[in-house]
Amino acid sequence: MTSQALQDLPDPTTVPTAGFLPRLAAAIVDFFVLSPLLYGIYYFMVERPFLAGIVIMWLLQFVYKPLTEAYFGATAGKALMRLRVVNQGTNQNMSLNQSLIRYLPWAVSGFITLFVYIRIFQSPGFSEVNDVWEYSDFLNSFPLTDNFLVSLGNNFPTFSAVWMFMDPWNRALHDRWAQTFVIVVVPPVEE
Repeated sequence: MTSQALQDLPDPTTVPTAGFLPRLAAAIVDFFVLSPLLYGIYYFMVERPFLAGIVIMWLLQFVYKPLTEAYFGATAGKALMRLRVVNQGTNQNMSLNQSLIRYLPWAVSGFITLFVYIRIFQSPGFSEVNDVWEYSDFLNSFPLTDNFLVSLGNNFPTFSAVWMFMDPWNRALHDRWAQTFVIVVVPPVEE
């Protein structure tokens, strides 16, 4: 990660960067794309407790964003919204390293979540949880759910995204770290 000088960046009016709402819409679509995996985590947590199942589902949803953005330039949500993540210097697909740097806020949140899942799973009394209501009650009484550092880490993606409102190129903090833009793909004009 190198520091960036404003004079090294293009004029913000010449880069068709995506703002907050299209990126939020893409994230909502990606939530629905990942919902079977999220249900799998719930299933292996509550319906049929199985720690390895939780870890496998977590890993699958964990690699979705960085790999699809690195190899295809977009997640399913971004593709549907006609957005693409590009290297800010070349406007070409970013590298896998850039994608991993860009994913850092979600990685921090994801590892904290996995840690909490494992601690919940190993807690005394968790084996008596039989349905979603008991799971909810158990979670509300679990000490790590009120932990300040856990809450801070889980909100790291939000902190990163808020940066878009202060950046003329609509870059979130993770875009700045990875030196990427999320651009709107403009279809070619037919003559």
